[in-house]
Amino acid sequence: MRRIAGVPIENTHPSLITDGVAAEDQQLAVNRPFWVFFVLNIGIAPWLSGVIVAGMGLNLFQAAVVIVIGSLIGAALPATTALLGPQSGLPQIEVGRFAFGRVGNRLPAALNWIGAIGWDVIFNSLSAAAVVSLLGRYGAAAPLWLVFAGLVALQLFVGIWGHHLVQSAARATGVVLGVVFLAIGVLAVSKNGLPAVNGPAAGSPAVYAALLLVVSFSLTLAPYASDYTRYLPRATPSRQVFASVFGGLFIASALFFGFGYATAALIADPTPIGVMSALAGLAGPLAPLVLIAVALSSAPCNAVNDNSAAYCLISAGVRISRPAATIVGAALGFVACLLATDSFVAFFENFLFLFAHGIAPWAAILVVHWWMAGARREETPEGIGLGAVVFVVVTAASVALFSANSIYTGIASKLVGGADVGPYFGFVAAAIAYAIGLEATRARAA
Repeated sequence: MRRIAGVPIENTHPSLITDGVAAEDQQLAVNRPFWVFFVLNIGIAPWLSGVIVAGMGLNLFQAAVVIVIGSLIGAALPATTALLGPQSGLPQIEVGRFAFGRVGNRLPAALNWIGAIGWDVIFNSLSAAAVVSLLGRYGAAAPLWLVFAGLVALQLFVGIWGHHLVQSAARATGVVLGVVFLAIGVLAVSKNGLPAVNGPAAGSPAVYAALLLVVSFSLTLAPYASDYTRYLPRATPSRQVFASVFGGLFIASALFFGFGYATAALIADPTPIGVMSALAGLAGPLAPLVLIAVALSSAPCNAVNDNSAAYCLISAGVRISRPAATIVGAALGFVACLLATDSFVAFFENFLFLFAHGIAPWAAILVVHWWMAGARREETPEGIGLGAVVFVVVTAASVALFSANSIYTGIASKLVGGADVGPYFGFVAAAIAYAIGLEATRARAA
């Protein structure tokens, strides 16, 4: 593996995704995935999500329970799917081909490629707002398209280099950004104090919506999980792999959702610019440091998104080099950023809610298949596998029956008080249906 400045350059051929990492290249330290998933869950995005939770009317007790339980559930699923990385050497989406079939796996691959672009929009919109605010403090200005272009160029450099630079960038920026945002959070809470513990309680629909928001923030990273654990040695104990991914996601999610909820009263405008303006005001003379931290936070996050999007595009059947796939994803992300900036909060909530409806059943199928099949090598079904059929049926049912957002309300959501329980239904239903179907298929073949 070639190196520049001591950092290996990841193989550019599509076979790296389809054939997996060679055993001699599985040398990653087990603590490294922690930083990738920690950096994805820190910053203004989860902070803003905490503000949204407060806006749903939850009192302090309800919010604390929702944030802790939601962070636990949300982190547990990606940490579980991450276990497949060292054992298979494959990216997360590519692992699904054993259950979905070579053709059937193209659908979740394409959907998660779109999802990665959605995360590009989220993180770049936040960072662009910070750059604009920072320039405005000094009487300067720049067109938004130029700001987005600069951010994309930086992220693209890391993404094209590949996995190892993504890991190094996450560790370096995770430490710095974690310290800066933690200091801002402690300062904000110390100045504002905590909301009353015995404040008016929100109703069940609001509590379920808040829980889904917290769960979804980490849950949507499940399709990335083994992308950043597959370079771990195959013999790495599963509990260490799980702890590395789970720790990064849970710690960051609980902290930053908590900071967002606790400081919601200081934020008159629950938008990215509103959150940053409030935090910059709290920081006083250190306000530029806050804005710089937010501006830089998208670089490691979207380097992860662009790199994983490239894996997904290749798994979807587009046989181009990994750098070319990275460029395609980043370019579409740039265009999407320009189109989505006027309605960020609505886009953000709908993206997380709807995307979770597909990820939950997809992850359930992967986990059940690996549990039932074990770690043995398998042949990939050439067509559409049982997993693909279960995935489509359960996801469609989940959205149709239980969605509850500004785009669409499911026909059965009213039966559960207007709550969106689709992802929970989807996970359980897909796991049961796939386990029964796989066992029946094997019984017939025996």
